[in-house]
Amino acid sequence: MNRRVEDVADIVQLSFDRVFDVQGSTFSFESGGKKEYSVSFFNGKAPQEGSHYAVALVEQGNWQKVIGWRDLSTPDVVLAETAWDVAYEQASTFYWLGPFFIFGALLFLGGWAAVAMLALFLWGAVYFVRRARERNRLVDQALRDIPPVAPPGSGATPRRSLRLWITGILGL
Repeated sequence: MNRRVEDVADIVQLSFDRVFDVQGSTFSFESGGKKEYSVSFFNGKAPQEGSHYAVALVEQGNWQKVIGWRDLSTPDVVLAETAWDVAYEQASTFYWLGPFFIFGALLFLGGWAAVAMLALFLWGAVYFVRRARERNRLVDQALRDIPPVAPPGSGATPRRSLRLWITGILGL
C-alpha cells in the first residue's frame, strides 16, 4: 500500500495577511485577498499576522478539516490527531460498544459469532491506527520538505570569497 501525500491531503502555503476574530482556538484570517472564517488549529494558538504557514487540508479549500501545519520559520510540524489519539478513540469505542455487540452475538448467534465480532473490533482498531499513522507520516514529511521562508531583505548580503572573485575575473 504505497500512498502519496496527494491521496490524503492538500498542502497549502499561505501568508496570514490579517488574523481576526480570535476566540480560543478558533480564528479567521485573510490571505491574498481571500477570507476564511472559523478556522481551528488544534494546539489552541492562532498564527501571528505576517507569518508564513504550510497547512495540510483533508479537502482542497475546506479549512474546517485541517490535518497538520507548520510555521515556515520553524522546523516543527504540528499534527491535529496522532496515531495515539486514534488508538485511544478505538479503545474507548471498544470499551463502550464492544460488550453489547460481542454479548449480543454470543446470545443470539453463538460462540463463534462472538469470537468473530471480537476479531472484527480488533481488526478495525488496528486498521484505523495504521491508517492514521501512515497519513501522519506522509503529511509530516510533506510539510518538512517545504523550505523555510525568509522575510524579504533579511540577512547579510552575501560576500564573495577571493576564489569566487578571481574566478569571476578570469571567466573560469
